[in-house]
Amino acid sequence: MNQHLGPVFEQVLPKITSANIPYWVYGGVGYAAMVGHFYRKNPDVDLFVLDNDFENVENILEHLCKENSWKICKAFIRSGRPKIELYIKEKERLSLIPVYKTKNSVEFNFREGSKQYPLEILAQVERHLGRYRFQTPQDSFLKTLLIGYLESKKRYPNRRKRIEDAKNVLTEEEFRQYFPTENT
Repeated sequence: MNQHLGPVFEQVLPKITSANIPYWVYGGVGYAAMVGHFYRKNPDVDLFVLDNDFENVENILEHLCKENSWKICKAFIRSGRPKIELYIKEKERLSLIPVYKTKNSVEFNFREGSKQYPLEILAQVERHLGRYRFQTPQDSFLKTLLIGYLESKKRYPNRRKRIEDAKNVLTEEEFRQYFPTENT
């Protein structure tokens, strides 16, 4: 499961690491790392970097695209925050966003608006999923990001994926809060 993400773990993340750029995997792959195994197919890897590293990572991705015939797409969401999507074999395999560190917090800009998190969200935890090695935030922040996502949505895009993530990451009581009619 998720072998299609191999190029991200085998080529992209090592290049970012060798450039001494801190990064954090979050979203579905981050949640899988939290529980220690993949529990669903993940279409892509969600990644965040500090805003002052964003352009450097973009340059790394552009270089890898030239070497591998991949494609890169840069977009801006409603908040004006940039987002980069990396396409491998015509499928999005990486989504990259910048986060903004201030003196006292780290700001994430989502479609629904911005949200502040404590600086501790930038603590890196080395994870292993099979042969893949990568960095994520601490478990508590991965869970906080998932809850923030669930609270921001009236309807959940990719509902089955959100249910699987919630089942694996949240307590049963928390799960019921967001999915009261679902079986655990």
